[in-house]
Amino acid sequence: MVDTSQAPIFIVGAPRSGTTLLATILASHSQISCGPETHFFPYLEANYQHIAAVLGDVDWPTKATEFVGAIAVENHPIAELFGVTTQEIYRYLAARKPSLQALLESLTEQHRIALGKRRWAEKTPNHILHLATLRRLFPTAKVVRIVRDPRDVALSMAAKLPWTSHAPLDSAYLIERWYRQSKPFFERDRLAYTLQYETLVTQPTDTLQQLCRFLQAPFEPAMLNTEAAAQYTAPAHETWKDQVAQALDSSRCLAWQMRSPQRAGLGPSPDTNLKAISTVCHEIIKDFNYRPLECALTPIFSCYTSERFVRDRHQEIDHLLAHNHLLVPCDPLTLSVGERVVYCDVPISGYNYGKSLRKFGHFCLTLAALRLKGVTVEFCNFGLSPKAEKNRFGQLAAHLLQRLGSPTELLAMIGQSSSRQ
Repeated sequence: MVDTSQAPIFIVGAPRSGTTLLATILASHSQISCGPETHFFPYLEANYQHIAAVLGDVDWPTKATEFVGAIAVENHPIAELFGVTTQEIYRYLAARKPSLQALLESLTEQHRIALGKRRWAEKTPNHILHLATLRRLFPTAKVVRIVRDPRDVALSMAAKLPWTSHAPLDSAYLIERWYRQSKPFFERDRLAYTLQYETLVTQPTDTLQQLCRFLQAPFEPAMLNTEAAAQYTAPAHETWKDQVAQALDSSRCLAWQMRSPQRAGLGPSPDTNLKAISTVCHEIIKDFNYRPLECALTPIFSCYTSERFVRDRHQEIDHLLAHNHLLVPCDPLTLSVGERVVYCDVPISGYNYGKSLRKFGHFCLTLAALRLKGVTVEFCNFGLSPKAEKNRFGQLAAHLLQRLGSPTELLAMIGQSSSRQ
């Protein structure tokens, strides 16, 4: 058996689900370090065309140092948040062979060494969208996902995060997509672990003892004192993370059940909005035994319902909801003859053409299967911006969808029934 007691730890999950809290708890352990979010894997994906030049640089690690130094979130360089200088990054990389792992570890390893810890953890919520790459680069890493009732997550995202929509339903589509996209990984990966936020804050000792057994680290009661470690995981400019330095607060569990319409910020029909969030995120609610809400909304099954699509079509979606219709993301292959699915986008883009080719192949096979099953395929106008972002495989997929599917408008679906309630 491979010894993973000193393997890296990656913490992932939806925003506002407790990822920072969990990272700070682990950073309070005497053997584990954890710094701020690196956003390393999405940065890697966005700059895929430069990777060969970075790793093949005859003057290694000049370009690599520049690559790491350019990683920033909202104009805050990640290296500065880690307290690592350009010279320190250069010296660290100069002692390593060129690799993608070394790029990330020029931050995480140096932070670990500075704190005198045995192993490092890294927390970036959206790394949950890059689990295949994460596992390929770090085959022995432990991946820990934290899950929270999606209604609390959606409400908190709308209220706390400056970069998200103020409409909780918009955030529900993000939560649903992240969960469904990552679910297979956590079902099959033996080095992956899931815990629930509600259990963590109501039964912290038992929950952390189980987690520590998985991590092969001794449980320490001091992990529950997060005040000191918060300086590393919650940078001062991220004010929405202030609470991680405070004692665990069980009143934040299932807060959606206690919110009045005014406090929830849900508009004139809070029950309808909460039911809509519950319907969009029904898979998470079912899988983790959260309280379901009965809902009589007519579903309009959709595919690739991105947050941007929802944001851009917010008025139309509100209008649908006012008429008891709801856009519900689904796996189109689960639909049956006579049902229909609306494609809201074709998300094939970027410079990683190998990955895009695999996505295109799956896209074509899915369309063919839907046609054979007798599922009606429709598509909405994607808009100019998403079209411009697609690479050649994405453009080809969009063209194929337009040939095999039928154009539709969301508002035209009001009054049209679905065969699955």
